[in-house]
Amino acid sequence: MKKYILMTVLSTLSFICHAQQYEVGTTTAIWKNPVAADFMEAKMQGVHYIEVALNQCYRGVPAEEVIPRIKLMKSRVDSAGIQVWSIHLPFSRTLDISVLDDSLRAKNVRFMAQMIEQCGQFKPARLVLHPSSEPIADSVRARRIVNAQRSIMYLKPYADRIGAQLCIENLPRTCLGNTPEELLEIICGIPGVKVCFDTNHYSKGSIEHFMKILGRHIGTIHASDFDLVNESHWLPTQGKIDWQRFVKELRSNGYKGVFMYEAMKDCDHDKARPVPSRIYETFKNITGSE
Repeated sequence: MKKYILMTVLSTLSFICHAQQYEVGTTTAIWKNPVAADFMEAKMQGVHYIEVALNQCYRGVPAEEVIPRIKLMKSRVDSAGIQVWSIHLPFSRTLDISVLDDSLRAKNVRFMAQMIEQCGQFKPARLVLHPSSEPIADSVRARRIVNAQRSIMYLKPYADRIGAQLCIENLPRTCLGNTPEELLEIICGIPGVKVCFDTNHYSKGSIEHFMKILGRHIGTIHASDFDLVNESHWLPTQGKIDWQRFVKELRSNGYKGVFMYEAMKDCDHDKARPVPSRIYETFKNITGSE
């Protein structure tokens, strides 16, 4: 009995120590128009990594301004001295790599390749890519999966050239990749491609089930909370996700990346965008970090 208790204590301590190894990051999208001072504040508050949300340089922006805005984002990141862990590639209802129209898909994929080339200046470790937009009817789902696979195979060498790992994100509702089984089907034939586990996008099962299917394929994460029904992007601990279980599953599956937040609302503060100090506070509560 004493031996069992000792082993349990040592196992718990080992888990805590491993959990403390994670660094915390946040998406640039928590700021409407992020500037260097925002990144500096985040770094001072313990948030040492960021994910650059390229939609801030793309959505609603004239085509000729996209690349200049990316370069401006890069200069602000550099002046703050904060580390870029990942870049979320652009997405929209029309910017879809799985569409059935071959000419439109080719156009979308070529644009995505150009965006990956621009990402090289940030030296990211990971690139996050949506496998589709929506809605997707059941009658065309299989064809859309094949198209997504073809597009990912085309884009993978571009990611390789800039030294980044391409990670395909699980998505909600009728989007492709709304179950771990389907997401595994999408990536399984493309060596070196991983997944981005967005906790807010998976409502069709348990964290344990997702991890059982894809745990060893996780290259990065998007951490945010919700009611397990509809995506809400609340700060972790404000919804129904079991975060201690989530961290334990991450560790047991060998995840060694950044604990990247994609939380856009702080429900304890009237659903305002979370500030870096609140992000780090919840991160410490989840992982037991000091």
